[in-house]
Amino acid sequence: MKIEANDKEVRDIFSLGYFKIPRFQRPYSWGHDEVNNFWQDVIQNNNDPYFIGSMVVYQENKPYFGIVDGQQRLTTITLIFAAIRNAFLKLGEQNLARGIHFYIEKPNIDNKEEFILNSETSFPYLQNHIQSYNGLQVQCNVGSEEQNLKYAFDFIVDGLNAVLPQSICSEKHYQLCLFDDSKADTLQKLKMIRDKILALKLVFIQLDNEEDAYLIFETLNARGRDLTTSDLVKNHLLKKLKSKNIHNDPANIIWNRILKRFDDSGFQNGMDSFLYHFWLSGKSYTTDKNLFSELKKQADDEDSARKLLDELQKNADYYLSIISPSTYKWTPEQLNIKQTLEALVYFNVKQQSPMVLSLIRAYKEKKLSLKMLTTTLEKIEFFHFVFNSVTSQRSSGGIQTHYSKYAIMLTEANGNPEVQSVINGLLSGLKDRLPSYNEFEATFIELNYTSRKTKNKSVIRYALKKQLGNNPNGLAIDYNAMSIEHIIPEDKIEDYCDRNEEIGNIGNLILVDKKTNSEDLINLGFYEKKRILLQKNYPLDDFILNTHEWNIEKIKSRAKYLAKKLYDNW
Repeated sequence: MKIEANDKEVRDIFSLGYFKIPRFQRPYSWGHDEVNNFWQDVIQNNNDPYFIGSMVVYQENKPYFGIVDGQQRLTTITLIFAAIRNAFLKLGEQNLARGIHFYIEKPNIDNKEEFILNSETSFPYLQNHIQSYNGLQVQCNVGSEEQNLKYAFDFIVDGLNAVLPQSICSEKHYQLCLFDDSKADTLQKLKMIRDKILALKLVFIQLDNEEDAYLIFETLNARGRDLTTSDLVKNHLLKKLKSKNIHNDPANIIWNRILKRFDDSGFQNGMDSFLYHFWLSGKSYTTDKNLFSELKKQADDEDSARKLLDELQKNADYYLSIISPSTYKWTPEQLNIKQTLEALVYFNVKQQSPMVLSLIRAYKEKKLSLKMLTTTLEKIEFFHFVFNSVTSQRSSGGIQTHYSKYAIMLTEANGNPEVQSVINGLLSGLKDRLPSYNEFEATFIELNYTSRKTKNKSVIRYALKKQLGNNPNGLAIDYNAMSIEHIIPEDKIEDYCDRNEEIGNIGNLILVDKKTNSEDLINLGFYEKKRILLQKNYPLDDFILNTHEWNIEKIKSRAKYLAKKLYDNW
């Protein structure tokens, strides 16, 4: 491997040729802290010259370079050039604007204008909205990467205006600004900032070829703060799956489509979570930190890399159904699956994700029946209701290891007997880890909700919904339209003096539709409420049906009744 390193100023680098952000690079990811720190360093710093680090490139063919390291800085410098150019234009200084624009766009050997920095992933936002010199503004959606570019550019424009003697005049009145005495001072300051950026120094490191670039990229960034596992995986897969046609790059297209699906779903770090849970669901158990090194071992040639990318493409859809079940298309027979997955999202737990992914995948591949899938998911849901939502216990890591072990076994299982054996082993292990009934009851009967005490509202709604079931008395209930009703009304709290905590206790609560709650039951006693609910065919539980009076002792007894009924569902 041949490496050349030289000190260069920014003006020299931007005069060398044209720079392409390669397919394996992560998108522009600088946020407020990075952009602000860079701006403060290069603008406020009085040292001359100022060193901003290194830049690593490889030469494709003269005068074109691929950027291995330094694209965030190079992109940010391009944004600063564009902001300075626009400031010159608003002051009517076409020549000065053209002068700085030379570092953004210049004629190639065919005498056609070409941007010095070429980024495919941000097209057309960067090119048309920032780099272009008074070009046609192509309308385009601002995606996740473009949001970072837009924020950074707006920040730089605001920062530029703040350090100038006079804010740049508005486009509407810029002609008047031409005759302002402070224009000369403004131009001088702009030129000073321009020259300061051009004089920034870097260590310019040049490699011979793209193959070396993949290796250097991985080595330089393996411990980088803003490099994610998905960045490293993308780099590795695209290194193994090189495109044979410059106009068609299937591996890159597939990867970007998967990434876009997670971006569109609004899940931060969704791709990284997917990669980790996918690996634990069918490959091997590892830590998040060691995932990339494990993946490299198993995808070490073109065939294995292609197989892995195909698996990722297929499993991304399954994983999205897990993390965003409300947006996934389910058949009527699969609605119980949707409800269980929504409950797991509500519990905000992740340990089960590899196992759930393996179960969904097995169902899609016809290895698992709908009934077995539904039953197993409901057991997992109940486990986390007890373990996380009610008793608030923490796992030392053993639960995730257990899930991964059986997820991999399910992936490798062949035939119904093997599949059933895996499911039995999974559920047996969860049962062994399940908190005892006494632990569950002790916490459950303390659940409390009033208009002033809402901490437990969500778990109480969930518990009341579960004890009613999906179609009690043959009724299809819309639980989203139901509210919590106190059997002894809240306005009676003061009547119970030191016993008022029991008014908000789960034993005193039922779910009813909002209209019935606000119009028919308001301020009624127990007997009248029960009569009206029976008339409406409301599915009252057996405890209330068999009770003819209501008091504090009944509330405590019903709380234990609900705890037992829910726990016995296991």
